[in-house]
Order: sequence, then structure tokens, then C-alpha cells
Amino acid sequence: LYPLYERMIGDLKIAVNGGRVLDVGSGSGRWIRFFRERYKPALLMGVDFTKASVDLLKQWCTSREGMETRFSVADMTQPELDLGEKFDLINIANVLFHIPESDRFMRALQNLRAHLAPGGRVVTTEYLPRTTMRTEWMMVLSRYDFQKAVESAGMRIVDVKASVFFSNDPMGLDGPDAGTRLLFNRVRQGVSNIFDSKLDPNSRQFFVQFLAEVERACLSFCRERVAEIDMPSQKLVVLAAND
Repeated sequence: LYPLYERMIGDLKIAVNGGRVLDVGSGSGRWIRFFRERYKPALLMGVDFTKASVDLLKQWCTSREGMETRFSVADMTQPELDLGEKFDLINIANVLFHIPESDRFMRALQNLRAHLAPGGRVVTTEYLPRTTMRTEWMMVLSRYDFQKAVESAGMRIVDVKASVFFSNDPMGLDGPDAGTRLLFNRVRQGVSNIFDSKLDPNSRQFFVQFLAEVERACLSFCRERVAEIDMPSQKLVVLAAND
């Protein structure tokens, strides 16, 4: 996922180095580490709605020369949220589809739009199936409902990149759970069983690398034949303001 994200940032010429980056739903800091290790933004801000996560980030992630870091408790569904900055890149991974209420979902999109600097981009992880699906944990909007919501918030979709097949929920697939999605879930369960077993470090590292190669092979094959939006994977979706 990280190399794909880096290539996408380069291809779209998103101003990350020397720019302002916001990570929404920072949690334990996975994407904060990504931006700190691979880029040099002038400002790297992380927000999360849980105070414990923000307190932890403040402890281990401090500003350094040329890179200011800030962390705060914030809810992107809060009406008229103001973080006091405009951003060149807003990263919001695995967040939006966990907002099932349509009014709060729209407020989140509107707040993202309000915090974009001129020429800025939002990168979100979505599934974009052909039909909207509700699960115990997620409200997965169809590509049509998602596009309509994005446009209502004053933005547009500028790029879609398929990311992973078996390392995430197969919500990009249409149809019943007893069909193709069942086969994907069997693979995911097998992967989970291996990770949960008592592997020595070398075996675990081998398996991680092997799974990554499987993902890359599947993506490469499909890209020659299938549009990114139609792949049975989670996608990186890039949004821009309608200016």
C-alpha cells in the first residue's frame, strides 16, 4: 500500500514536501509514521476523536527541524469544525465508511472540503461497489452514492487506485456473501489463521512478503484488463475541490 500511495502522490504532484498535511483518525499513528519517514511536510497535523490516541501521539511524535507536528482531539462530523489551517493533503484512511448516519457523513465531507488549501487533495480509502451495503461495522456507499455525496460537498473524484485484495474486507465485491465474497473471505481467514499461529520471526517475514507479492501480482494482472474502480479491492480515492 505504501509504495502505491507514494507513486500516486508523485503522479498527481501533490505538495507534501514543504506542504501542510492532515491525517484524520490518526489512532496509534500508522500514517503519521508514514509521512514522517518518507516526506518532509512543513506541518504534519493528526486528529482523532479519542483523547487517549492524541495523548499517545503527543508523547512519541514531536516536532523536528523543518517539520512542525500538532495533534488534537477533533470530530470531523462536528458542524463547522475549524482546525485553524488549510491543507495541501488530507489523509483519511478507513474512516468515512464507519460513519453510517447520512447527515454526519455529509458534514465530514463538508469539513474536509473546508480545510483544503487551493490545489489541495483529499485521499480516502473506499470500496466503491455498485450497490450500497450495510454491515455491522460499516456503511459502504456505492460508487454512485459516494460520487453524489462528494459532489454535494463541493468536491470531485480525480483519481481511483485499487490497493489490496486479500488484506482487507472484500466489500468492493457485489453479490451475496455465499458467492465470490465467500471465496475471498476464506482466503482472508486463512491469512488470519497463519498470522495468529506461532511463527518464528523469519517465517512471519517470509509470509508477509509472499502475501505482498500475491497482492501485487493480482493487481498487475487486473490492471491490464479491468478498470481500477471495478477491482474487488479497497481503493485509494483522491478528491479535489470544485474551484
